[in-house]
Amino acid sequence: MGKVLMFHRVLPQNQITSPNAYADFGTLISQEYLDQILCWLTVNGYSIVNVSELCDYPESKKVVALTFDDGYVDNFEFAFPTLQKYNATATFFPLVCTSKNNSVLPLDTYYQCVDAMDLNALERAEFIKGSTKKKFYWAEPSKQKEMLNSIFSELPKNSRVQYMSAKQLRELSNNGFEIGSHGVTHALLTADYMTEEKRFNEMQISKKWLETILNKEVKAYCFPAGYYNIELVKLAREVGYTSTSLISHEENVDSVLPSYSRVFVKPNFFSELKDQLSV
Repeated sequence: MGKVLMFHRVLPQNQITSPNAYADFGTLISQEYLDQILCWLTVNGYSIVNVSELCDYPESKKVVALTFDDGYVDNFEFAFPTLQKYNATATFFPLVCTSKNNSVLPLDTYYQCVDAMDLNALERAEFIKGSTKKKFYWAEPSKQKEMLNSIFSELPKNSRVQYMSAKQLRELSNNGFEIGSHGVTHALLTADYMTEEKRFNEMQISKKWLETILNKEVKAYCFPAGYYNIELVKLAREVGYTSTSLISHEENVDSVLPSYSRVFVKPNFFSELKDQLSV
């Protein structure tokens, strides 16, 4: 079975400011690094397909699917042309709330606030990967907005990030790239605040909105942060998806729906990535 690589944000190296919470967490890589990965895959004879095509290559180890989570506009500006340079395809998993409303996630504001603070290494790690971040991350998106005011003394007036618009998503789709769903709000579907109705809406509303703007079927669903269980995979099948993307398999769900573990491509990960692709 081919491997699935998971990316998030992509920027030219000279545009990656420091400190940078996205890079520290692993969800921002340079455009040059993406180019290096694509060059290596091409030179070494890998076929690059979208997630929905993986099932057509059940025995091949020289097949990879590339996925980009969340739908940041830098995917369109920098990942898109780099992929085209190598004639490579990919599956993009945008969020509906940010693309539809030209807004950002509370997490984007959180990271921006963290980067504006004067912190030592331990304090910074606590905000990016520690208990403060986890408490914030597992709160309902509407509650996260309230928490920002209690965690930080001042919030930014303008965001340093943007998300892809419906027009940009259509352009990707019209150029042969797959658009899958990542839900409406990036709510974690296994969180305590989720109800059956909310889970269903996250999957169905996002699918319908994307299908409306793209005028084509949306087949792939990606669980926010990779959190899932077998009941959620069954729900994805009920809504009409033909595959789900995870981070790692914790339950045997492939009998319900093809479900793909993914290799999280972080900065400075090239040696480990080549090792994992060779397994």
